[in-house]
Amino acid sequence: METTVELDDLKRAWQALDRRVDAQAALNLHTFKDNTFDKMRGGLRPLIFGQAIQIAVGVLIALWSGAFWTEHLDTPHLLIAGLLVHAAGISMIALGAAMQVLIAHIDYSAPVLAIQRQLAQVRKLYVYGGLAAGLPWWLLWMPALMVFLKSTFEFDLYAAAPSVIWLGSAAGVAGLLATWLLLRWAGRRAQWAQRLEDSAAGSSLQRARRMLEEIARFEQA
Repeated sequence: METTVELDDLKRAWQALDRRVDAQAALNLHTFKDNTFDKMRGGLRPLIFGQAIQIAVGVLIALWSGAFWTEHLDTPHLLIAGLLVHAAGISMIALGAAMQVLIAHIDYSAPVLAIQRQLAQVRKLYVYGGLAAGLPWWLLWMPALMVFLKSTFEFDLYAAAPSVIWLGSAAGVAGLLATWLLLRWAGRRAQWAQRLEDSAAGSSLQRARRMLEEIARFEQA
């Protein structure tokens, strides 16, 4: 009986030790996650700040071009140029606002896999939304130049030198085509495609993804 009692005591002691070890491991994981999430939030602040600047620039462009095209309703080429630049400004505002909303809605109390999905959505919008908003500037730079010259110096580039508009637009088409071919070429090569996407995603999102991967490894350890 004494042996049985000793074995029971030893079993209870081991169970208590296991509970303390599990509690300590859970505490360590909780502390590690809190510290990592704090770093992750801090690492995303430059991205948030950058999007705020983009929104501000988009507002300025939209206001500037909006005032321009409303003053030139009777001049088709100036009206079209102003509307195109105005649309570009609005797209910058929309993309920046959508990024801010997605980042603000990251739920750091959710499981790591869910947070990784949320961050992937932010990354996807940042990369592909940036392409959608940025690539058209290959074609928009001439309308923007027309608006700038007319609003600043009262110089109508299209009326004075239409060949410059056509040459500049042709150069823009060539640049857009070259960029599209490069992206298509890279898309067929997984390593290059990943490099381009990582480069487009920026350092803030790259660091945040690595932090989540560290948490996932810590949970599995």
